[in-house]
Amino acid sequence: MTWGLAPNVAFTQREPGATFGASLLWSPVVDDATFGASPHLLAGSLQLQVMLRAALLLTLLLGASCASTGLPAPATQPSPAMENRAAAATRQQWLDMFARSYFPGRSGQVFVVPRQGWFVTSREPLYAFMHGSPHAYDTRIPMLLYGAPFIRAGQFNTVARQQDVAPTVGALIGASPLPTYTGRILTDAMTNSGRPRVVTIFVLDAMRADYFDKYASVMPTLSRMRKDGAWFAQAETNVMPTVTGVGHANIGTGTEPRFHGIVVNTLFNRSTGKSQEAYDRLDTRELMTLTLADAWNLATDGKAVIIGQGGAIRATVGLVGRGACLISGKRVLAASYGGADGGWETNPECYTMPEALKRFVGRKVWEAANGTWMGHDIASASKFRASALFQQYEAEALMAVVNDAAVGADDVSDLIFVNLKGPDYTSHAHGPDSAEQSATLAELDRQMAAYLALMDKKAGPGRHVTVITADHGMPTAPPVGGRVYLDDLVAQLSKRFAAAGTFVNYYNDGANNQLHLDTARLQAAGISLRDVATFLESLEVFDAAFTEDDVKAAQARLPR
Repeated sequence: MTWGLAPNVAFTQREPGATFGASLLWSPVVDDATFGASPHLLAGSLQLQVMLRAALLLTLLLGASCASTGLPAPATQPSPAMENRAAAATRQQWLDMFARSYFPGRSGQVFVVPRQGWFVTSREPLYAFMHGSPHAYDTRIPMLLYGAPFIRAGQFNTVARQQDVAPTVGALIGASPLPTYTGRILTDAMTNSGRPRVVTIFVLDAMRADYFDKYASVMPTLSRMRKDGAWFAQAETNVMPTVTGVGHANIGTGTEPRFHGIVVNTLFNRSTGKSQEAYDRLDTRELMTLTLADAWNLATDGKAVIIGQGGAIRATVGLVGRGACLISGKRVLAASYGGADGGWETNPECYTMPEALKRFVGRKVWEAANGTWMGHDIASASKFRASALFQQYEAEALMAVVNDAAVGADDVSDLIFVNLKGPDYTSHAHGPDSAEQSATLAELDRQMAAYLALMDKKAGPGRHVTVITADHGMPTAPPVGGRVYLDDLVAQLSKRFAAAGTFVNYYNDGANNQLHLDTARLQAAGISLRDVATFLESLEVFDAAFTEDDVKAAQARLPR
């Protein structure tokens, strides 16, 4: 057990002038692996941690001295000034996370931070739980590299981030670093023992790092990989929102949304006056920087086998890049789950649809199960995703594609980028602590064992590397009143700022944690974005709200 700043677990009505909804108290905090509010996450910087702990140590030493002399010991709680500095550091950390993700024309006008343990979502039962926040349950992700002799086994406590994956894998295969990288090579994990024939990057969607402890008994394969591989215990995301499109693009490009341009899952296009998902109509041009896959495709003139597959297009493109939609690029094998029958789709201008996927149709699976799984209706393409049957389906589809391809056939390293959506959709519907999630993770582990055996067959034992990470996590069940609905918040905004009429252009995805607003209407009514942000921050559900100008100013201060 360590000491740090932890939020009071009792959620109360916000006091006038309070900065956060939960007051900061000096209290013991369990270590980071338990996903409590750790000093690493709440202090905002290593420097502040050191200052706080040094202050505590000095206080304890003084207390011991006073005890020996009979003098009263000083109080062990921090001063109000220290609490204020910690709160300010945390607020700045959140603002910087938004700043790393800000892209003009794509980001919103007001950005919000839900109170810890609370979240904003829709009334759709498939999204009863919602990620997107800067809190530990959403930001702490696994980072695991596995594959002797190329990977050094051990647990490493250096901070690792999503942006580190592409530079690290690039170094393993001998790719030249891209000038847009903001990530670094995880040198702790590397042995410099030659180049693997195949590297597979698995992004296990919504896979919290603590699942490796909580569900170890149903994940023997992943547990063995953790033991025998390089495990980065301090892996975390450092951008907001913590969502699929953003996380996968971070991993694939090795840089941040302010450069690669994927800032949310769904944005509002002011030119069309409509919302649109990332990579609208499977258009890859939204991605503003090269991915590692793009660079390797160009460097090998298409000789490397490159495969990208995922449960959503917003995952696949961010990993695999643009294929033949780049000048001089060659088509790569890439597809994502989609369509009413639960099949697969691709952009034929950029990618080649793997022939093996034509025989994989989700409808056949859910109909064979009579449309139910663990007592739940799964008889549609969207409902099917929230089941272990979907996890089995997407993994078996992947292995069929890999088995048919000339993967690992020569010394030109091949790249396979995989998004497995099962943990995400199951926990969205049923929560991280559910029996359904346990069943999905157990199935994922069985499929991982089968995949590693396939890699031994295709590339040869000791000739391949597997990377395991995630795009974001997922909160557990909130306290009473902590599940807040989007339509209720929009109604409150409309009532408070009725003079502006209908000014919320888009706020239909709680995970984005930003609002796209009609600034012309607000301005005409004499209402500023600061007015809107101040009102939102006064609501119990939010700990902070920032304006677009706040985020732009913070971005200008970020290091390159």
